[in-house]
Amino acid sequence: MSKKLNPVPLKPGKIKPEEPKFKKVFSQVSRYSTVGLELGFSVAIGVLGGYYLDRWLNTSPWLTIFLLLCGVTAGFKRVYQALKELEKEQDEEDAGNR
Repeated sequence: MSKKLNPVPLKPGKIKPEEPKFKKVFSQVSRYSTVGLELGFSVAIGVLGGYYLDRWLNTSPWLTIFLLLCGVTAGFKRVYQALKELEKEQDEEDAGNR
């Protein structure tokens, strides 16, 4: 004999039931753990691109240094954007709890 599951009625003012806490945490961890990878990859791409351009154009070490700085700048820009997104989500969550 199978039991039928009754759907949980929504509370007034709620659009959807809340996710379990572990799903929310896992979602945030997986989303923001990529930020470190993006920082590392942007620096690595800048260094490698600059190194090969320096070898090709005989401008060593200037393009490597320039593209390294561009990669660091791009990486930190992405970290800043991720922190702003996190801050916005926290503000929305705090406003929803009031």
